[in-house]
Amino acid sequence: MKAPKYQWQPTTAEIAAAAGISPGEVERFDHNTSPFASDWAPVAAAASLPRLNEYPGADYRALREAAADLNELEPDNIAPGAGADELILLSGRAFLETGATAVAATPTYPLYEISTLQAGGVFNPVPAVPPDFSHPTDEVVRAARDADLVWICTPSNPIGNTVTDDDLATIIAATDGLVVVDAAYAEFNDDTWSDQVDTHHNLIVLRTLSKAFGLAGARVGYAMAHPDLIAAIDAIRPPGSISTVSVDLAVAGLGSSTRMAQTVEAISRARDELATQLTALGLRVLPSTTNFLLCEVGSNAHKIAGQLIDVGLVPRKFPADGPLEEYLRFTVRTASAHSRLISALERYLQ
Repeated sequence: MKAPKYQWQPTTAEIAAAAGISPGEVERFDHNTSPFASDWAPVAAAASLPRLNEYPGADYRALREAAADLNELEPDNIAPGAGADELILLSGRAFLETGATAVAATPTYPLYEISTLQAGGVFNPVPAVPPDFSHPTDEVVRAARDADLVWICTPSNPIGNTVTDDDLATIIAATDGLVVVDAAYAEFNDDTWSDQVDTHHNLIVLRTLSKAFGLAGARVGYAMAHPDLIAAIDAIRPPGSISTVSVDLAVAGLGSSTRMAQTVEAISRARDELATQLTALGLRVLPSTTNFLLCEVGSNAHKIAGQLIDVGLVPRKFPADGPLEEYLRFTVRTASAHSRLISALERYLQ
């Protein structure tokens, strides 16, 4: 079966041109990135600039050590990657053979299916039930018993909820296959899972610096796992997919957990305020432990998304034939951006 193509969102410049506004007036409520500029980054990147004529060290030792220190692990528990996305694709290539089965609760991040199919595997979706889309742990456990790999997104994208520690332990125990936990939003829920990777030799935990660390443009992530699993990922990992500048930015970011925690606190507070405002408009806002909110808008969700985009406010909409057809997702942005969004929704929801 041919793997589906990942659907890229229009660029900010393209949206601005279509709306007849400047790119600075476009607010990306669809990307789940930090609203805060990484104003510390130029200093961190400066030392790299004279070395751009050379390739980065392919072992990325400094990045492994920084991630290991933050998570109280050893460097051989860490595999670097160009964002969690590269590590999702590498996990499929490393651990799935033709005809192998991978399981995931859906709706979820589409790259899990793409990774599975690119490796020649079979993707087995386990639907979560609306309207709350709680994680279908019992059903996932049943499917996991015969699976070669189980994808778990926690906190969930696009729902925003979390798989509990007990449920994760149940799933890990139920399968002889590999369990890959995509923990891209873990900082917003105080999750690490790092203490589990030496206990469970079939567990890989993926982390990213794109969300809480504010380095989406640098494209850096890492996997945490038993050294045997890390070695399998390293065996197929490209030798230079992370730039020298990105490595230095990542090492500086990982070394400042206080700054990251302050960012998470500010975003979480703004998320709760935005949830209150959206609820006051009559939308059903699903509980979230992430930096975004999923809202049930109704049958006119796609129409409203188009109206918002026309004024430079870009929500995340979902396929018209899927379970989230009547939902929109909004990333937490600044107070002024929220004000624009609420004012626009007040007009379009009438």
